[in-house]
Amino acid sequence: MDKTQVERLLNANLTKTMGCTDIGVVGYIASIGAYILRNKKINSVNLVMSEELYKNSVNVGVPGLKKSGLNNALALGLLLKNPKQKLNVFESVTNDDIDKIESLLEEIDVHISYKKYADTVLYEELTLTSCEGDSATIIIKDSYDNVVSVIRNGEKLDEFQKDALIERVNIYSITSYDEILDFVENGDFSGLGNLFHTAELQYQSARDEITIEGGNYLVEDLREAQKDCLYDLSNFLRKHITVPSRKRMEGDIYTVYGVAGSGNLGIGTLITPMFLAQALKLSNKEREKLIVLSFLTSIYIKQEMNIVTVLCGTGHATGCSAAAVTAYVKGGSRNEIKESINLYLSTSMGFVCDGAKVSCTYKVSFAAMNGMISAKMVVDGDHVSDGSGISKVDVDKTIKNLGKLNNEVLNSANKGIIDLI
Repeated sequence: MDKTQVERLLNANLTKTMGCTDIGVVGYIASIGAYILRNKKINSVNLVMSEELYKNSVNVGVPGLKKSGLNNALALGLLLKNPKQKLNVFESVTNDDIDKIESLLEEIDVHISYKKYADTVLYEELTLTSCEGDSATIIIKDSYDNVVSVIRNGEKLDEFQKDALIERVNIYSITSYDEILDFVENGDFSGLGNLFHTAELQYQSARDEITIEGGNYLVEDLREAQKDCLYDLSNFLRKHITVPSRKRMEGDIYTVYGVAGSGNLGIGTLITPMFLAQALKLSNKEREKLIVLSFLTSIYIKQEMNIVTVLCGTGHATGCSAAAVTAYVKGGSRNEIKESINLYLSTSMGFVCDGAKVSCTYKVSFAAMNGMISAKMVVDGDHVSDGSGISKVDVDKTIKNLGKLNNEVLNSANKGIIDLI
Protein backbone atom coordinates (compact mmCIF):
# COMPACT_ATOMS: atom_id res chain seq x y z
CA MET A 1 0.00 0.00 0.00
CA ASP A 2 1.37 3.42 -0.98
CA LYS A 3 0.19 7.03 -0.83
CA THR A 4 -1.55 6.91 -4.21
CA GLN A 5 -3.55 3.84 -3.24
CA VAL A 6 -4.60 5.38 0.06
CA GLU A 7 -5.63 8.59 -1.72
CA ARG A 8 -7.87 6.52 -4.01
CA LEU A 9 -9.46 4.87 -0.98
CA LEU A 10 -9.96 8.29 0.55
CA ASN A 11 -11.58 9.79 -2.55
CA ALA A 12 -13.95 6.84 -2.91
CA ASN A 13 -14.92 6.51 0.74
CA LEU A 14 -15.19 9.99 2.27
CA THR A 15 -18.45 11.78 1.43
CA LYS A 16 -20.28 14.81 2.76
CA THR A 17 -23.86 13.91 3.63
CA MET A 18 -26.92 15.42 5.28
CA GLY A 19 -28.97 13.07 7.43
CA CYS A 20 -28.89 9.29 7.16
CA THR A 21 -27.29 8.22 3.87
CA ASP A 22 -30.11 5.78 3.12
CA ILE A 23 -32.77 8.49 3.30
CA GLY A 24 -30.43 10.89 1.50
CA VAL A 25 -30.38 8.70 -1.61
CA VAL A 26 -34.20 8.81 -1.68
CA GLY A 27 -34.10 12.60 -1.70
CA TYR A 28 -31.30 12.54 -4.26
CA ILE A 29 -33.16 10.40 -6.80
CA ALA A 30 -36.32 12.50 -6.39
CA SER A 31 -34.30 15.66 -6.89
CA ILE A 32 -32.92 14.30 -10.17
CA GLY A 33 -36.41 13.47 -11.40
CA ALA A 34 -37.80 16.87 -10.46
CA TYR A 35 -34.89 18.59 -12.18
CA ILE A 36 -35.48 16.57 -15.36
CA LEU A 37 -39.20 17.46 -15.38
CA ARG A 38 -38.81 21.01 -14.10
CA ASN A 39 -41.63 23.35 -15.13
CA LYS A 40 -43.94 20.32 -15.33
CA LYS A 41 -46.62 19.52 -12.76
CA ILE A 42 -45.95 16.03 -11.38
CA ASN A 43 -48.97 13.83 -10.77
CA SER A 44 -47.48 10.42 -9.89
CA VAL A 45 -44.35 8.99 -8.29
CA ASN A 46 -43.42 5.31 -8.26
CA LEU A 47 -40.39 4.20 -6.24
CA VAL A 48 -39.06 0.63 -6.26
CA MET A 49 -36.24 -0.20 -3.84
CA SER A 50 -34.11 -3.17 -2.90
CA GLU A 51 -35.37 -4.63 0.37
CA GLU A 52 -32.05 -3.84 2.03
CA LEU A 53 -32.28 -0.14 1.15
CA TYR A 54 -35.93 -0.04 2.20
CA LYS A 55 -35.04 -1.52 5.60
CA ASN A 56 -32.42 1.17 6.19
CA SER A 57 -34.55 4.14 5.15
CA VAL A 58 -38.15 3.48 6.20
CA ASN A 59 -37.79 4.48 9.87
CA VAL A 60 -35.10 7.14 9.79
CA GLY A 61 -35.77 10.85 10.26
CA VAL A 62 -35.92 13.12 7.22
CA PRO A 63 -33.61 16.15 7.66
CA GLY A 64 -35.57 19.24 8.55
CA LEU A 65 -38.75 17.31 9.38
CA LYS A 66 -37.52 15.37 12.42
CA LYS A 67 -39.86 12.54 11.48
CA SER A 68 -39.62 9.52 9.22
CA GLY A 69 -41.45 8.74 5.99
CA LEU A 70 -40.18 7.79 2.55
CA ASN A 71 -43.03 9.80 1.02
CA ASN A 72 -41.78 12.87 2.91
CA ALA A 73 -38.23 12.33 1.66
CA LEU A 74 -39.49 11.99 -1.91
CA ALA A 75 -41.59 15.14 -1.63
CA LEU A 76 -38.70 17.13 -0.18
CA GLY A 77 -36.39 15.95 -2.95
CA LEU A 78 -38.98 16.97 -5.55
CA LEU A 79 -39.23 20.43 -4.03
CA LEU A 80 -35.47 20.99 -3.83
CA LYS A 81 -34.69 20.04 -7.46
CA ASN A 82 -30.94 20.19 -6.84
CA PRO A 83 -29.23 16.95 -7.93
CA LYS A 84 -25.79 18.58 -7.86
CA GLN A 85 -25.93 18.27 -4.07
CA LYS A 86 -26.10 14.46 -4.41
CA LEU A 87 -26.36 12.81 -0.99
CA ASN A 88 -26.18 16.23 0.62
CA VAL A 89 -29.37 17.29 -1.15
CA PHE A 90 -31.22 18.06 2.10
CA GLU A 91 -28.61 20.60 3.21
CA SER A 92 -30.45 23.43 1.44
CA VAL A 93 -33.90 22.67 2.91
CA THR A 94 -35.82 25.66 4.24
CA ASN A 95 -38.94 26.06 6.36
CA ASP A 96 -40.75 27.11 3.20
CA ASP A 97 -39.92 23.74 1.61
CA ILE A 98 -41.11 21.88 4.70
CA ASP A 99 -44.39 23.80 4.73
CA LYS A 100 -45.09 22.70 1.14
CA ILE A 101 -44.59 18.95 1.67
CA GLU A 102 -48.08 18.10 2.90
CA SER A 103 -49.87 19.95 0.11
CA LEU A 104 -47.57 18.43 -2.51
CA LEU A 105 -48.30 14.91 -1.27
CA GLU A 106 -52.04 15.66 -1.53
CA GLU A 107 -51.59 16.51 -5.21
CA ILE A 108 -49.56 13.51 -6.38
CA ASP A 109 -50.07 9.75 -6.30
CA VAL A 110 -47.13 8.11 -4.48
CA HIS A 111 -46.45 4.38 -4.62
CA ILE A 112 -43.47 2.81 -2.81
CA SER A 113 -42.48 -0.86 -2.96
CA TYR A 114 -39.46 -3.05 -2.38
CA LYS A 115 -38.19 -6.43 -3.50
CA LYS A 116 -35.12 -8.65 -3.48
CA TYR A 117 -32.62 -8.25 -6.31
CA ALA A 118 -30.31 -11.15 -7.13
CA ASP A 119 -27.38 -9.03 -8.32
CA THR A 120 -27.31 -6.12 -5.85
CA VAL A 121 -28.35 -5.02 -2.36
CA LEU A 122 -28.63 -1.36 -3.34
CA TYR A 123 -31.17 -0.59 -6.03
CA GLU A 124 -33.56 2.34 -6.41
CA GLU A 125 -35.75 3.06 -9.43
CA LEU A 126 -37.96 6.14 -9.55
CA THR A 127 -40.52 6.90 -12.24
CA LEU A 128 -42.23 10.29 -12.36
CA THR A 129 -45.08 11.30 -14.64
CA SER A 130 -46.45 14.78 -15.20
CA CYS A 131 -49.96 16.02 -15.83
CA GLU A 132 -48.81 16.93 -19.35
CA GLY A 133 -47.83 13.30 -20.06
CA ASP A 134 -44.06 13.62 -19.65
CA SER A 135 -42.10 10.96 -17.76
CA ALA A 136 -38.71 10.42 -16.22
CA THR A 137 -37.14 7.21 -14.91
CA ILE A 138 -33.95 7.21 -12.86
CA ILE A 139 -32.01 4.19 -11.61
CA ILE A 140 -29.37 4.22 -8.86
CA LYS A 141 -27.54 0.95 -8.32
CA ASP A 142 -24.71 -0.63 -6.30
CA SER A 143 -23.55 2.55 -4.54
CA TYR A 144 -25.48 5.47 -3.14
CA ASP A 145 -24.47 8.06 -5.73
CA ASN A 146 -24.12 5.76 -8.75
CA VAL A 147 -26.77 6.93 -11.24
CA VAL A 148 -26.72 4.28 -13.96
CA SER A 149 -29.65 5.48 -16.04
CA VAL A 150 -31.82 8.57 -16.56
CA ILE A 151 -34.58 8.38 -19.17
CA ARG A 152 -36.87 11.26 -20.15
CA ASN A 153 -39.82 10.50 -22.41
CA GLY A 154 -38.12 7.33 -23.60
CA GLU A 155 -34.77 8.98 -24.36
CA LYS A 156 -31.68 8.12 -22.31
CA LEU A 157 -29.78 11.17 -21.11
CA ASP A 158 -26.04 10.58 -21.38
CA GLU A 159 -25.09 13.62 -19.30
CA PHE A 160 -26.36 11.83 -16.19
CA GLN A 161 -24.20 8.76 -16.77
CA LYS A 162 -21.66 8.43 -14.00
CA ASP A 163 -18.39 6.57 -13.72
CA ALA A 164 -18.55 6.30 -9.92
CA LEU A 165 -19.15 2.55 -9.98
CA ILE A 166 -16.27 1.93 -12.38
CA GLU A 167 -13.99 3.98 -10.13
CA ARG A 168 -15.08 1.94 -7.11
CA VAL A 169 -14.48 -1.34 -8.90
CA ASN A 170 -11.00 -0.27 -9.92
CA ILE A 171 -9.86 1.27 -6.66
CA TYR A 172 -7.22 -0.42 -4.61
CA SER A 173 -8.45 -3.17 -2.28
CA ILE A 174 -6.72 -3.83 1.03
CA THR A 175 -5.44 -7.41 1.10
CA SER A 176 -4.15 -7.74 4.67
CA TYR A 177 -4.08 -5.86 7.94
CA ASP A 178 -0.29 -5.79 7.83
CA GLU A 179 -0.59 -3.47 4.83
CA ILE A 180 -2.44 -1.00 6.99
CA LEU A 181 0.05 -1.20 9.84
CA ASP A 182 3.00 -0.84 7.45
CA PHE A 183 1.50 2.31 5.93
CA VAL A 184 0.67 3.82 9.33
CA GLU A 185 4.25 3.35 10.47
CA ASN A 186 6.15 4.16 7.29
CA GLY A 187 3.75 5.73 4.79
CA ASP A 188 3.73 9.19 3.25
CA PHE A 189 0.78 11.20 4.61
CA SER A 190 1.44 14.31 2.49
CA GLY A 191 -1.62 13.79 0.27
CA LEU A 192 -4.07 13.10 3.08
CA GLY A 193 -4.74 16.63 4.26
CA ASN A 194 -8.44 16.35 3.42
CA LEU A 195 -8.78 13.36 5.74
CA PHE A 196 -7.14 15.17 8.66
CA HIS A 197 -9.14 18.36 8.05
CA THR A 198 -12.40 16.42 7.84
CA ALA A 199 -11.62 14.61 11.09
CA GLU A 200 -11.09 17.97 12.80
CA LEU A 201 -14.39 19.30 11.45
CA GLN A 202 -16.29 16.21 12.55
CA TYR A 203 -14.74 16.25 16.02
CA GLN A 204 -15.31 19.97 16.58
CA SER A 205 -18.91 19.64 15.44
CA ALA A 206 -19.48 16.89 18.04
CA ARG A 207 -17.88 19.06 20.74
CA ASP A 208 -20.12 21.97 19.78
CA GLU A 209 -23.26 19.84 20.05
CA ILE A 210 -22.20 18.39 23.41
CA THR A 211 -21.70 21.93 24.68
CA ILE A 212 -25.17 22.94 23.46
CA GLU A 213 -26.68 19.99 25.32
CA GLY A 214 -24.91 21.11 28.47
CA GLY A 215 -23.17 17.82 29.23
CA ASN A 216 -19.79 17.61 30.95
CA TYR A 217 -18.27 15.15 28.51
CA LEU A 218 -15.55 17.16 26.79
CA VAL A 219 -11.87 16.34 27.21
CA GLU A 220 -11.58 19.43 29.40
CA ASP A 221 -14.03 17.82 31.84
CA LEU A 222 -11.83 14.76 32.36
CA ARG A 223 -9.85 14.64 35.57
CA GLU A 224 -6.20 13.73 35.07
CA ALA A 225 -6.72 10.33 36.70
CA GLN A 226 -9.56 9.60 34.28
CA LYS A 227 -7.29 10.07 31.28
CA ASP A 228 -5.42 6.93 32.31
CA CYS A 229 -8.65 4.93 32.67
CA LEU A 230 -9.99 3.48 29.42
CA TYR A 231 -13.35 2.81 31.04
CA ASP A 232 -13.79 6.54 31.71
CA LEU A 233 -12.41 7.48 28.30
CA SER A 234 -14.79 5.07 26.57
CA ASN A 235 -17.75 6.61 28.38
CA PHE A 236 -16.75 10.11 27.27
CA LEU A 237 -16.18 8.82 23.73
CA ARG A 238 -19.69 7.34 23.77
CA LYS A 239 -21.11 10.84 24.24
CA HIS A 240 -19.02 12.23 21.38
CA ILE A 241 -20.56 9.65 19.04
CA THR A 242 -24.10 9.51 20.42
CA VAL A 243 -24.85 13.23 20.23
CA PRO A 244 -24.02 13.89 16.53
CA SER A 245 -25.38 10.50 15.46
CA ARG A 246 -28.70 11.14 17.20
CA LYS A 247 -29.06 14.52 15.50
CA ARG A 248 -28.75 13.04 12.03
CA MET A 249 -30.92 10.00 12.73
CA GLU A 250 -33.71 12.14 14.18
CA GLY A 251 -33.72 14.32 11.08
CA ASP A 252 -32.01 17.50 12.22
CA ILE A 253 -30.31 19.75 9.69
CA TYR A 254 -26.88 18.42 10.49
CA THR A 255 -24.04 17.71 8.07
CA VAL A 256 -21.52 14.94 8.66
CA TYR A 257 -18.81 13.26 6.63
CA GLY A 258 -19.56 9.63 5.87
CA VAL A 259 -17.02 6.83 5.57
CA ALA A 260 -17.71 3.91 3.21
CA GLY A 261 -21.25 5.12 2.61
CA SER A 262 -22.23 5.59 6.26
CA GLY A 263 -22.51 8.86 8.13
CA ASN A 264 -22.52 7.11 11.50
CA LEU A 265 -19.39 5.23 10.50
CA GLY A 266 -17.79 8.54 9.60
CA ILE A 267 -18.65 9.83 13.08
CA GLY A 268 -17.23 6.76 14.82
CA THR A 269 -14.18 6.47 12.58
CA LEU A 270 -13.03 10.08 12.66
CA ILE A 271 -14.04 11.22 16.14
CA THR A 272 -12.46 8.32 18.05
CA PRO A 273 -8.83 9.08 17.09
CA MET A 274 -9.36 12.81 17.51
CA PHE A 275 -10.80 12.34 21.00
CA LEU A 276 -7.97 10.04 22.08
CA ALA A 277 -5.35 12.34 20.62
CA GLN A 278 -6.64 15.31 22.58
CA ALA A 279 -7.27 13.39 25.79
CA LEU A 280 -3.79 11.88 25.78
CA LYS A 281 -2.07 15.04 24.47
CA LEU A 282 -0.54 13.34 21.45
CA SER A 283 1.63 15.12 18.92
CA ASN A 284 0.27 16.06 15.48
CA LYS A 285 2.14 13.18 13.90
CA GLU A 286 0.74 10.68 16.40
CA ARG A 287 -2.75 12.08 15.87
CA GLU A 288 -2.42 11.68 12.11
CA LYS A 289 -1.31 8.07 12.53
CA LEU A 290 -4.37 7.34 14.64
CA ILE A 291 -6.69 8.92 12.08
CA VAL A 292 -5.15 6.93 9.22
CA LEU A 293 -5.25 3.70 11.23
CA SER A 294 -8.90 4.25 12.15
CA PHE A 295 -9.91 5.18 8.60
CA LEU A 296 -8.15 2.26 6.91
CA THR A 297 -9.40 -0.23 9.51
CA SER A 298 -13.00 0.84 8.90
CA ILE A 299 -12.51 0.65 5.12
CA TYR A 300 -11.02 -2.84 5.39
CA ILE A 301 -13.95 -4.11 7.45
CA LYS A 302 -16.56 -2.57 5.14
CA GLN A 303 -14.66 -3.70 2.06
CA GLU A 304 -15.55 -7.29 2.86
CA MET A 305 -19.27 -6.53 3.38
CA ASN A 306 -22.03 -5.53 0.98
CA ILE A 307 -22.69 -1.79 0.97
CA VAL A 308 -26.10 -2.34 2.61
CA THR A 309 -25.61 -4.96 5.27
CA VAL A 310 -27.57 -7.62 7.16
CA LEU A 311 -25.17 -7.29 10.08
CA CYS A 312 -24.50 -3.85 11.49
CA GLY A 313 -21.55 -2.98 9.26
CA THR A 314 -21.24 0.47 10.81
CA GLY A 315 -21.05 -0.97 14.32
CA HIS A 316 -18.54 -3.64 13.35
CA ALA A 317 -16.26 -1.20 11.51
CA THR A 318 -16.48 1.37 14.32
CA GLY A 319 -15.75 -1.23 17.00
CA CYS A 320 -12.78 -2.63 15.09
CA SER A 321 -11.28 0.79 14.37
CA ALA A 322 -11.74 1.87 18.01
CA ALA A 323 -10.06 -1.34 19.16
CA ALA A 324 -7.15 -0.81 16.77
CA VAL A 325 -6.42 2.83 17.65
CA THR A 326 -6.77 2.17 21.38
CA ALA A 327 -4.33 -0.73 21.27
CA TYR A 328 -1.97 1.35 19.16
CA VAL A 329 -2.04 4.40 21.42
CA LYS A 330 -1.49 2.20 24.48
CA GLY A 331 1.70 0.81 22.98
CA GLY A 332 0.27 -2.50 21.84
CA SER A 333 2.36 -4.64 19.53
CA ARG A 334 1.32 -5.41 15.97
CA ASN A 335 -0.14 -8.72 17.10
CA GLU A 336 -1.99 -7.06 19.99
CA ILE A 337 -3.61 -4.55 17.63
CA LYS A 338 -4.86 -7.41 15.47
CA GLU A 339 -5.93 -9.37 18.52
CA SER A 340 -7.95 -6.38 19.76
CA ILE A 341 -9.96 -6.49 16.53
CA ASN A 342 -10.36 -10.23 16.89
CA LEU A 343 -11.66 -9.89 20.44
CA TYR A 344 -14.16 -7.23 19.46
CA LEU A 345 -15.51 -9.34 16.59
CA SER A 346 -15.57 -12.53 18.65
CA THR A 347 -18.04 -10.86 21.02
CA SER A 348 -20.04 -8.87 18.47
CA MET A 349 -20.12 -10.87 15.22
CA GLY A 350 -23.90 -11.40 15.44
CA PHE A 351 -24.66 -7.68 15.79
CA VAL A 352 -27.50 -7.30 13.23
CA CYS A 353 -28.94 -4.34 11.36
CA ASP A 354 -32.67 -3.91 11.93
CA GLY A 355 -32.93 -0.75 9.88
CA ALA A 356 -31.64 2.78 10.30
CA LYS A 357 -33.34 4.63 13.17
CA VAL A 358 -32.57 6.62 16.30
CA SER A 359 -31.37 3.61 18.31
CA CYS A 360 -28.51 3.21 15.82
CA THR A 361 -26.87 6.06 17.71
CA TYR A 362 -26.36 3.73 20.64
CA LYS A 363 -25.26 0.83 18.49
CA VAL A 364 -22.38 2.79 17.02
CA SER A 365 -21.40 4.46 20.32
CA PHE A 366 -21.53 1.19 22.27
CA ALA A 367 -19.46 -0.44 19.53
CA ALA A 368 -16.76 2.21 20.01
CA MET A 369 -16.83 1.65 23.78
CA ASN A 370 -16.56 -2.11 23.37
CA GLY A 371 -13.72 -1.67 20.91
CA MET A 372 -11.76 0.35 23.43
CA ILE A 373 -12.40 -2.22 26.19
CA SER A 374 -11.37 -5.06 23.85
CA ALA A 375 -8.06 -3.30 23.30
CA LYS A 376 -7.60 -2.82 27.04
CA MET A 377 -8.16 -6.51 27.70
CA VAL A 378 -5.65 -7.53 25.05
CA VAL A 379 -2.95 -5.02 26.04
CA ASP A 380 -3.44 -6.02 29.69
CA GLY A 381 -2.84 -9.64 28.72
CA ASP A 382 -6.35 -10.79 29.62
CA HIS A 383 -7.23 -12.36 26.30
CA VAL A 384 -5.73 -14.53 23.56
CA SER A 385 -7.81 -15.77 20.64
CA ASP A 386 -7.89 -19.56 20.30
CA GLY A 387 -9.33 -19.49 16.79
CA SER A 388 -12.56 -21.20 17.74
CA GLY A 389 -15.85 -20.34 16.06
CA ILE A 390 -16.07 -17.68 13.35
CA SER A 391 -13.20 -15.62 14.78
CA LYS A 392 -9.81 -17.00 13.82
CA VAL A 393 -6.30 -16.43 15.11
CA ASP A 394 -5.50 -14.71 11.79
CA VAL A 395 -7.41 -11.42 11.88
CA ASP A 396 -7.63 -11.30 8.07
CA LYS A 397 -9.49 -14.62 8.13
CA THR A 398 -11.80 -13.30 10.84
CA ILE A 399 -12.63 -10.23 8.76
CA LYS A 400 -13.28 -12.35 5.68
CA ASN A 401 -15.54 -14.62 7.74
CA LEU A 402 -17.47 -11.51 8.80
CA GLY A 403 -17.99 -10.71 5.12
CA LYS A 404 -19.12 -14.24 4.28
CA LEU A 405 -21.53 -14.29 7.22
CA ASN A 406 -23.05 -11.01 6.07
CA ASN A 407 -23.01 -11.50 2.30
CA GLU A 408 -23.76 -15.20 1.98
CA VAL A 409 -24.90 -17.00 5.14
CA LEU A 410 -27.39 -14.31 6.22
CA ASN A 411 -28.25 -13.09 2.74
CA SER A 412 -31.90 -14.09 3.04
CA ALA A 413 -32.35 -12.68 6.55
CA ASN A 414 -33.37 -9.19 5.48
CA LYS A 415 -36.87 -10.26 4.50
CA GLY A 416 -37.42 -11.73 7.95
CA ILE A 417 -36.01 -8.61 9.60
CA ILE A 418 -38.29 -6.38 7.52
CA ASP A 419 -41.28 -8.50 8.53
CA LEU A 420 -40.32 -8.09 12.20
CA ILE A 421 -39.97 -4.32 11.99
